[in-house]
Amino acid sequence: MGVFGMLMLAAYLASPHWLHASPKPVDVDESLRAWLEQLSADEPYLLVDGTAQTVSLMHAGAVLRVCALRGEQPIALPAARDTLEAHLRRYRPLVPLAQLQPGSFDWEDRLVREAPDDGALYFASGALLAADDVWQRQQGTVLLVDVRDFRALYNAGVDGMPLVFLPVGWQLDE
Repeated sequence: MGVFGMLMLAAYLASPHWLHASPKPVDVDESLRAWLEQLSADEPYLLVDGTAQTVSLMHAGAVLRVCALRGEQPIALPAARDTLEAHLRRYRPLVPLAQLQPGSFDWEDRLVREAPDDGALYFASGALLAADDVWQRQQGTVLLVDVRDFRALYNAGVDGMPLVFLPVGWQLDE
C-alpha cells in the first residue's frame, strides 16, 4: 500500500463524504448515458445495478462476472460515473510505510499482488468496494460483496477503471 495507499485511506476517513446526510439522487438519464458510452468503449468497467443489487465486471457489452451485493440497505452512490483510484490493503508491515516488493520467485510475486480478503477498492467519489465488514461505516458508501467475488474484482480492476451506477428503479417506465 505504501505512502500513497495510507494517504488515500486517511483521505477517505477524513473526507467530506461523511458529512452528507442524504446524497442527491443520481439522474437515470445520466446513468444510462454513461452506460452507453462504456458499451462502445473497448475497456473493462464495473456496472453497479441498484435495482438488482449487483456489481458486474463488464467489457463493452460482455458480462464477465456478476456479483451479488450484501446488505439490506438500498444502494446510493453519489454519482452516475466514478473511477477506481486505488487498491487498498489492511496490513501492518514490520517497517512503517514500507512498499510491497515482489520476491525472486513467481509465487512470491503473486502473493504480493493478489487480492487480500480484507482489502478494498477505493473510488474517486469516496465509495469503497470490499468483502470485509471492517470497511463498513455509519456514513459513506461501502459496497460489500462475497470474498470470492471481491478477489476477482480486485485482481481485474486497474487504477482509472470506470464505474457506472444505475440507481434503484432505473428500469421503471415513467
